[in-house]
Parts: sequence; C-alpha cells; structure tokens
Amino acid sequence: MNNLYEKYKNLYKKTPDKDKVNHLNRWVVSYADFATVLLAIFMVLWIGSNFEISDKVLAQSQKPIQEQEQQGQTGPNHLIDGVKNPSDSKEIKIIEFEKTLNELSIALKDKQDMQIISQDAKITIRLGEGVLFDEGSAIIKTDSKKALDILVAELKKNDKQIRVEGHSDNLPVRGGKYASNWELSSARAVNILSYMISCGIDKNRLSAAGYADNMPVATNNTQEGRAKNRRVDIIIIN
Repeated sequence: MNNLYEKYKNLYKKTPDKDKVNHLNRWVVSYADFATVLLAIFMVLWIGSNFEISDKVLAQSQKPIQEQEQQGQTGPNHLIDGVKNPSDSKEIKIIEFEKTLNELSIALKDKQDMQIISQDAKITIRLGEGVLFDEGSAIIKTDSKKALDILVAELKKNDKQIRVEGHSDNLPVRGGKYASNWELSSARAVNILSYMISCGIDKNRLSAAGYADNMPVATNNTQEGRAKNRRVDIIIIN
C-alpha cells in the first residue's frame, strides 16, 4: 500500500503554471517602473519649489538695496548745487544757508543802507531808522518800499522763518503818537511784518518783536552810536 502511495503521490501534486509565473513577474516590473517615474516627478516638483523659494529670498534681499539706491536719487541725500550726497540734514542746512546768504548779497550789493550780517545759523539784514522811517514815526516811507520789495523778492525764494526786530536808542520819546521806545520799536517791527505779508510772504513764517534800547549795537553816549541803535533787524533763521 505504501509502495503504491509513494509511486503515485507525485501525480496529485500541482505543477507550477509557467504562464502564471511569467504574468506575475511582468506586473511587478510594471509597478516598479510606475513607482520610479512617480518618485522622479515628485523630485522634480520639490526641486522646482526650492528654486522659487530661493528666487523670493533673493528678491527680498535685493529690495533694501534698490530702495537705498532710490533714496540716494530722490531722498534727502540728493544733489544740492553740485554737492553730492551730503552726510546729514545739518550739512544740507549749511548749504542752504550759504546759498541764501549769497543770493541776498548779490541782490542787495548796491544797497549801502542795508547791512548783511551772518552769524551761526542766522542772517541779519540791518536797516537804519532813516532808511525806513521818519524820526518818531512807524510809517514806512514810500521811497523805502522799493528797497523792501527787493528784499521781499529774495525772501520768497525760500521757506525760512523770519523775525522782524525793532530797536531804539536810550533817549525817551518826546511827543508824537508813541509814549515810549517800547511802543515805537514794536510798532515799526509790526508794520514791516504787515508789509511783507501784503507782498505775499506766508504769515506763518513771520514774527515781530520790539526791544526798545535793550539790545544796542553801539554806545548810546554819542550821536553816532545812538543812530546805529535806532534800527530794524530782519533776521532769517536757518
């Protein structure tokens, strides 16, 4: 019995189907190819996204440089009268101050009755009493307005602050409309200020003050010194 079993047992074993085996192998190969292609696609997309990020980072890093270049052309460090890239606003103010002083000096060079004084950040145009007013009066003389018109035309070229100061000698006022040198010096300053406004200077740039005899520029012990002290100072503040 056992011999018969051993003899015929192999007849009941199923032999492998070669076609099925070959079919299984072809499926595995196709799947592997598909997975490889898919992986390659993802690699390409990943690399491309990194390039986009790099471009954005590069563009952002270059933006401040471009902004600085634009500011260098149109910002506060632009060219001013041939001077390239002033270091700060202080240097710009110095340049503007010298420009204003030069223009005033040229415009008023023939006006010997107008004295130009530059000190620190101020330009003072000094006018004697006789240039603008009659003795004891605060009314601007008609002939004086021509000189004032030249000065006003120059002052319109900038936006600097302007202070008009009236001064007198130490002799008391005798008669007339004004009871003291305080009133007279203040009225003269205010009348000059009002004339400038009527000529088109912005009132927000202007201020006026009367100092009487408290800020002399010469001695009050002589007639010549007192004449120098009776004056109006038009001060341009840089």
